[in-house]
Amino acid sequence: METTNEGLAMSSPGARPFEWLLVLGAWLLALLIFNRLPIMSGFDLGFGDRGDSIIAISILEHWRNVFMGVGQWNLPLYFHPHPDTLGYNDGYLLHGLIYSAWRLGFDPFRADTLTGATLETIGFAGAFVLASRTLRWGVATATLLALLFSISNNMYVGAGHIQIRSLALLPWLAIAAIGAWRSEMAGDVWRARRRAIAAVAIIGLWLVTSFYFVWFALYFSLVLLLCWAGVTRRMNLRGLAVLNGHWGTIAVTAAAFALAILPFLAVYVPKLAETGGYGYKLSYLIHPTDLINVGPGNLLWGWLIAGLRFLFGNGQLAEAVFGNEHQSGFPLFLFALACTAAWPLVRRRGDASFLRAFALAIVISWAFTLRFGPVSLWGLVYWLVPGARGLRVVLRYQLFLLLPLLLLVAAVHRTRLAALLGNHRALALGIVALLVIEQINFAPTARMSRREQLAALEPIPTPPPGCKSFVVTATRVGEPMFRDARLDALYPHNVDAMYLAQRWRVPTVNGMSSFNPPDWDFADPEAPDYPARITAYAGKHGLAGLCRLDVRATPVWTRLR
Repeated sequence: METTNEGLAMSSPGARPFEWLLVLGAWLLALLIFNRLPIMSGFDLGFGDRGDSIIAISILEHWRNVFMGVGQWNLPLYFHPHPDTLGYNDGYLLHGLIYSAWRLGFDPFRADTLTGATLETIGFAGAFVLASRTLRWGVATATLLALLFSISNNMYVGAGHIQIRSLALLPWLAIAAIGAWRSEMAGDVWRARRRAIAAVAIIGLWLVTSFYFVWFALYFSLVLLLCWAGVTRRMNLRGLAVLNGHWGTIAVTAAAFALAILPFLAVYVPKLAETGGYGYKLSYLIHPTDLINVGPGNLLWGWLIAGLRFLFGNGQLAEAVFGNEHQSGFPLFLFALACTAAWPLVRRRGDASFLRAFALAIVISWAFTLRFGPVSLWGLVYWLVPGARGLRVVLRYQLFLLLPLLLLVAAVHRTRLAALLGNHRALALGIVALLVIEQINFAPTARMSRREQLAALEPIPTPPPGCKSFVVTATRVGEPMFRDARLDALYPHNVDAMYLAQRWRVPTVNGMSSFNPPDWDFADPEAPDYPARITAYAGKHGLAGLCRLDVRATPVWTRLR
């Protein structure tokens, strides 16, 4: 990728104060746009709902306990007494580090919101440094790129899943990897190795934070490497000669990688063997319409998605095609710019530039995730690429592609925008405004009230002496149904138990996660056989000191014998 200072760079000394004001203003604007619902509610509302978000906060509380020295890092206090229970879900390690710092002054729900804002800041800074210093594209280009990366429509729509915020690590991984490559090519092997070690350390941290996105990063890197080998005609044994003189750095990087992924392997591989991973989920692949599906709440393009949903009857079929995770696409103008940037590069035969390989990697890796009716190339990835069976929602690959797409658009179009800014300033500023405005979405992604959750959970008395673990029948009285009857039987009592277990530091047999233990049987606490299922589980695992919580009863705690 070219690394000249052309484009929207402002390199005159007198412009520097303005540049930093521009960066600061863009960062504050990004925080305001993305977090406007929590801010407008007085930080009462948090992203997500009382299902997945309370699960996430429970895991964050687990890390707080670990950092306080009262917890085992791979054993959150749910699904008791199964071992390595962290392996049933994303680990959220990076989130836990930041959350634990915020918990020094805030309650769990506000700390969760502030953790998201902190990760957004880390991502903004990473995108800015990547574009301005690593790629040397100038402050204005870097600022716009960082702003779009931070406020993106698909990130906002998916904000209820906190693992999405771990994409803040992607620009920093790119900075370390590019720096290692450049240092190695310049003959500075020790700096290259330090930067390579930094890159694999990020990967190790990311794996125990969010498996999806680090896997996507490795998948994209593999496709990029193959595309680079293809355009430079190194797809043969003779092409390996390019590695001569670099085997030392390759060996150091491989050794560091092996060490960095050990915690992940220790926790997650046994659980993958136990659960078998996800089956081949055709419904979570990318429809062609998903490429531009920004959801009906998008400020500029929501009408288009709403119209398509109307054509499908606005029923279950429309929801299956356009709803939920399918709202991971890109606004039309940005998507059009990406197409006009990629197409000339892809069809330019004989071009051996890295930029062409980069464009090819985006197109090819994206194409493998597409679904045309029952037909998709993803099956090849699912069966052949290690770790692919740990993915369910392949649609989230479009969130990962946000940064590569922005980099491609900037690499191709920034010089043209700079020229337009000089000759037709109003038009250029209009284009910039359009790129920003089309990212804004009015979907109510912040739906969980801190006040309501604290009012419901904090008054519950702690388990009495002698209770070594507990099971939940009910934690709330008169609560509305959670989404639908099926999910209501699964989530409310189980996720509350997870949260309370971490707060009280007393393990619970309840829990809800991406995967559950094979003998988990704690759905539908209103069913007549729920007590019998509890007794059977306790007998199987020899649980002495198991207590039952039912806030509708008097007393709320009973000892099970």
